[in-house]
Amino acid sequence: MNFEALKTKKLAIWMIGVPFLLVVLYYAFFAMDRYVSSAQVSIKQTAQTNAPELPGLALMLGGVNPTSREETLYLRQFILSSDMLRILQDKLDWNSHYAGHWRDPIFWLRVNTYREYQLDFYQRVVTASLDGETGLLTVQVQAFDPKFAQQVLAIILEESERFVNEISHRMARDQMAFAEAERDKARRHYEDQRETMLRFQANNNLLNPIGTATARFQTVTDLEAVLTKYNAQLKALQSSLSPNSPQLVELRTRIRATQQQLDVENRRLVSQPGGDKLNVIAAQFHNLEIDTKIAEDAYKMSITAVESARIEASKKLRNLVTVVSPNLPDMAIYPRRIYNLITIAIVLLCLYGIARFVISAIEDHRD
Repeated sequence: MNFEALKTKKLAIWMIGVPFLLVVLYYAFFAMDRYVSSAQVSIKQTAQTNAPELPGLALMLGGVNPTSREETLYLRQFILSSDMLRILQDKLDWNSHYAGHWRDPIFWLRVNTYREYQLDFYQRVVTASLDGETGLLTVQVQAFDPKFAQQVLAIILEESERFVNEISHRMARDQMAFAEAERDKARRHYEDQRETMLRFQANNNLLNPIGTATARFQTVTDLEAVLTKYNAQLKALQSSLSPNSPQLVELRTRIRATQQQLDVENRRLVSQPGGDKLNVIAAQFHNLEIDTKIAEDAYKMSITAVESARIEASKKLRNLVTVVSPNLPDMAIYPRRIYNLITIAIVLLCLYGIARFVISAIEDHRD
């Protein structure tokens, strides 16, 4: 055997034989069987609005509104989070199960390792994948014991349902709290405006200043008409009667009295801006009336908004639907020994071929 053949044989041994032998030894003596429990869940809207009544399975599959992809992604992150790992540690002593199987060096978790490494290991044995077409979230748990895998998955689904309910109810409560706070604010504003108008009426001893001003204005109009009538009669009688006749004296007296009353009514009715006469009081009362009406309308709208918010809040309520329940596996799915050995052998052969090609190119370049 020449030197080139020997070198090629050594390269094949070190790049194919030794790695493949180590992999075979690992799968033959060290790799432990891992059981997989899986389940499929979906987030559905709890409230039904104008939905037709569908029996049985059609109601579950078609009668509910489509899930929110965003909410499902939130749930996926929660399942793979350190919060879920902490819950599993408290309820099942999750760490001890994987730390107790030290024979498998790849899937062995040290007891007192860092939390970051525990989370990384947790995300290796617990997976959650979202199907974009159906909206189903598939959760899988790998464990060395089938019953433990099922228990872990059951707790994950239980906590996931609590998480979905808490998030949806909190969103609904926040929306309702905001609407009710706005309603209470509008009611207090309306009550303040109403109290201001009542105090204004009490301070001015007027129930309706605008109505009183209208009545006073009608009185002034009537007095002006009477005064015009008396003046016309005076001019007509002056041409036929002496100035000191009783009829003219009486008519002049009526004119003076009417004029005096008209002046009094005018002074009561009209004042400069900022005064305390009836026209100013009526203008102020009119402004108060407008403000009170606006506050009342805002209060009515806030009541309607609360009812609308209650309907919208009910639409935000979500429920976790378990489409496929956690199963108790009968056989170990992992590790896939034959499949992995064939895959590794192909990869090693490819690497060996690349190495031979690189070495040949270098040797040809030297020549």
